Amino acid sequence: MTARIQTINGQVAAIDQVIAIYDPAYASQGSAPTKPRRPKVSQQLPPEFARINKSEASLAALRDAGRPISTADCASAVAERHGLPGNGPAMSLFVTHVSAALNILSKRNRVRRVGTVDGRKHLWEIAA
Repeated sequence: MTARIQTINGQVAAIDQVIAIYDPAYASQGSAPTKPRRPKVSQQLPPEFARINKSEASLAALRDAGRPISTADCASAVAERHGLPGNGPAMSLFVTHVSAALNILSKRNRVRRVGTVDGRKHLWEIAA
């Protein structure tokens, strides 16, 4: 019986949502409350990291390495080249941005994955 009541309440809530779309002044009468959404909290890169062109810098780091390197090594090389600290709280977010840049370059056939380290870290090289 309880399961049936929950099903009916869910159906009534769905109908209330449809009515609210067509009539914004409509106030539902005791329907199931909607699930509250958590605010999206996105971290911003510090300005010294944000101003770097990640694609260009990643290509330069791969060129200078002369061998396949991991995403983290590429990000460290980029940070070092621009005189930024290679460790710190912003570095993990910067690695994520470098990884996205490498994936975009991979789709453009500028770089390629050539293997993995520890079965999960990708190694990258310039696609010749």
